[in-house]
Amino acid sequence: MFNPILTDEENYALTLRELYASKGCKFYRMSRFEEYDFYAGKKDFLSSGAILTFTDIDGRLMALRPDVTLSIIKHASPGKYYYYEKVYRPKASGSFREIPQCGIEFTAPGASDLEEVLRLAVMSLHSVADGRKCVLDVADAGLVAQYIPQDRKALILQYLSAKNIHGLHDINAPAEIIHLAELSGSFDGLTGLEEYGEEIRTDYSAVTTLSYYSGLVFKGYIEGIPEAVLSGGQYSVDGVSGVGFAVYLDAVTGGKSE
Repeated sequence: MFNPILTDEENYALTLRELYASKGCKFYRMSRFEEYDFYAGKKDFLSSGAILTFTDIDGRLMALRPDVTLSIIKHASPGKYYYYEKVYRPKASGSFREIPQCGIEFTAPGASDLEEVLRLAVMSLHSVADGRKCVLDVADAGLVAQYIPQDRKALILQYLSAKNIHGLHDINAPAEIIHLAELSGSFDGLTGLEEYGEEIRTDYSAVTTLSYYSGLVFKGYIEGIPEAVLSGGQYSVDGVSGVGFAVYLDAVTGGKSE
């Protein structure tokens, strides 16, 4: 039940935090700022290369945090964490926006952790859906990487994420990529998730980048909201493997009236 004193964002964040804590995740609080050099060397990992910077009083070039995963990898020991933070990313107009996120990161995950993360992703969608239908689209970015030609990588990923089958044919994308784009149905890549049925499905439009994802990637949707409200996947950065996701609370609260 929502607390009327809190905003919608705060209520959803509280619900998610309680969920993650109940599953044994530890809360992680991080600094809003990092030295710019930390992110500058890892721009391939970021969804955008643009970083909002400022000069500290001691002359150091600092950056407003564009990503949570990198901060956890840098500062935390291997483990299971959850967070409620804001990140700062560019808008199409050229300015920046503040994005409130609540999510989890499992660094150095064990054999069963991927299944647990996918389960928590669906439970997260249920927690913020207010009874609306939701679905988690899952795909194997590593499989796409095997077949995609480097000279047309960006264009093929653009058509793949848009499920533009005709466009993939027009640019003579590999037959294997077209086959993946046409796949649909329940996701059966892991056991133990059968209870969710059609709420977890195979959909290769979830693959929007190959910059850092090395295995499964996934995006979560809620009925009535035209954009993904959750995204995540498996990654490897600086020799650290991990899996996690973020729930975009601005997308959730912005879609309540739709």
